[in-house]
Amino acid sequence: MAVAALVVSIIAIVVAATSAVSAWRSARSAVAADLRAREPELVLAMDPNMGERDNAVLYTIRNDGPQDLHSVVVHRPQTDDGVEYPVAPVGGSYGPHFAEVGPLPMAELTAFMLAVGVGSDLPDFCVRIVCKADRRDKWTLVRKLDSPRAPMLY
Repeated sequence: MAVAALVVSIIAIVVAATSAVSAWRSARSAVAADLRAREPELVLAMDPNMGERDNAVLYTIRNDGPQDLHSVVVHRPQTDDGVEYPVAPVGGSYGPHFAEVGPLPMAELTAFMLAVGVGSDLPDFCVRIVCKADRRDKWTLVRKLDSPRAPMLY
């Protein structure tokens, strides 16, 4: 009789543990889905007044929601050509790795500069943007930038 009770107890413990793990995974999945649903919609655009021979390019970032962002950090692009292209907040200095350009309320603009040099052949630029809405909500986005050099027409 004691052995049967022990087996039933062990089975109950296993079922309870399995249920607890399943509930934890479900809750974690719900939190992740909520975070994805609130991923910031950032619109990046190159300043149309920039010339083909400018050695730095101004890009704007507009926050199209769904919430205000307390921090926006743009990391310099990683390129295959071995050249480092630093970024800077407007009016700030170029950092070796990133530029803090936020906070950024909804429907507002901020901007950053990308140093591209004077060369005519430039790689594609993709930047990593880390956004925070509060202490717990954080998103890492990757956005391709408009080319700072217009294609040559022959």
